[in-house]
Amino acid sequence: MHFGLYSHRLVIKDNQIIERPFIVIRDDNTGAIVQWTNFQDFIVGSTKGKVRRVQSNSSSSCSRIVMLLNYLFFDYYNISKLTDTTVDMLSSFLNDYGMCQLPDDDMNTSRGKDSVSRCISEIIDFFDAMMQSGYKFKFVKNDLYREKVTYSQRKRSKVVTKVPVFRVNYVESGKHIFRDIPEGAFVIIFNDIVEKHTNILMLAALGAFAGLRPSEACNVRRADSVLGPGIRFEMADGVARNVYIDLTRENDLRSDHIPVGGIKKARTQKVYPAFINVFTECYEKYMKFIDGRKYEADYGALTNTRDGKAMTYSSYYAEFQKVIDECIPVMLASDNPKIVIYGQTLQSNHLAPHIFRHWFSSKLTLYGASIADLQYWRGDSSPESSITYIQNKSDLEAQYNEAVDKIFDYQLWKAGKEHDQSH
Repeated sequence: MHFGLYSHRLVIKDNQIIERPFIVIRDDNTGAIVQWTNFQDFIVGSTKGKVRRVQSNSSSSCSRIVMLLNYLFFDYYNISKLTDTTVDMLSSFLNDYGMCQLPDDDMNTSRGKDSVSRCISEIIDFFDAMMQSGYKFKFVKNDLYREKVTYSQRKRSKVVTKVPVFRVNYVESGKHIFRDIPEGAFVIIFNDIVEKHTNILMLAALGAFAGLRPSEACNVRRADSVLGPGIRFEMADGVARNVYIDLTRENDLRSDHIPVGGIKKARTQKVYPAFINVFTECYEKYMKFIDGRKYEADYGALTNTRDGKAMTYSSYYAEFQKVIDECIPVMLASDNPKIVIYGQTLQSNHLAPHIFRHWFSSKLTLYGASIADLQYWRGDSSPESSITYIQNKSDLEAQYNEAVDKIFDYQLWKAGKEHDQSH
């Protein structure tokens, strides 16, 4: 089942059309309405029982609320009632909306600043209206937004804008999200992180070798966190046999209580077996890097900013952009035509940390993973995303040009090791 829209139309005098959108729950197989809701009554611009002389313009607003409801109830969090929503969940949705990473988004999906701003405003207004109607959530309005007062020269009056307390990222105007990545480009990007941006090494490793979403990687705690070990190595004869990542709950990981990012599906996630060795090397290198650096011991986040507070998704995103800026010239100077073309593509397309999870999913597909396998290792609530990878397997084989039974060959460490030996 999923939320959807039902539009009821009436023709009144002078052939005017009145359209009233309703938010309903439909059966996925038949499309039949199985439940009516009153959610449309809390959307600013909805008809809410009023007769208008023009066609209602609230359908687009309803569509975005429907996207949010499906995200909360069915796609990721599986909440049972809307009042279970948290601010972290809303932050996660808005960032996925802005970065074009929602379940139905593809390479052609593009949303600019104006679209994201409208979505932010609609969602804040939606929950504000529900709270004013007496609904009790796990947050109050001050947890969700603050009011910003500006002066409008055109209106010659003060304008009050509701601004979310968290940062929402979006794709810059004129650019598109770009997820696919050739193997050689992945090596260049990962090596740049290993050598120059070790502070985000574990965030990248958690995405590439355990399939975590960027926001989930920011939630991972140290092995010695007072909130419980966030990462655990199962050893045998001095060798890691399994690595477990605790994503069973979201924790407050900063003394200023700024959320670091959401967990889409509560679970304990294992590192994929073929990547355990390289993941362990990343972890050991990272732990040496952070030895002696300050962090908030009361929380014990694995990845921290320079001031010792847990790194948020926004901070991770900003650091990742520095990596891409450094890697584009390297790609353009490559003797591999595919890498040069990819570097040229990045000059007009947008790359986000989500590419590590995409690379992970592509690799598992090439290794022969089934839909159920992909769903498990990716930590998905539904198989839709996994089906997409299986359907595109032939394209992935051509893109990566590797045998499906080939495990990770450590080539990404070559540059890093040569760099170390030259000093």
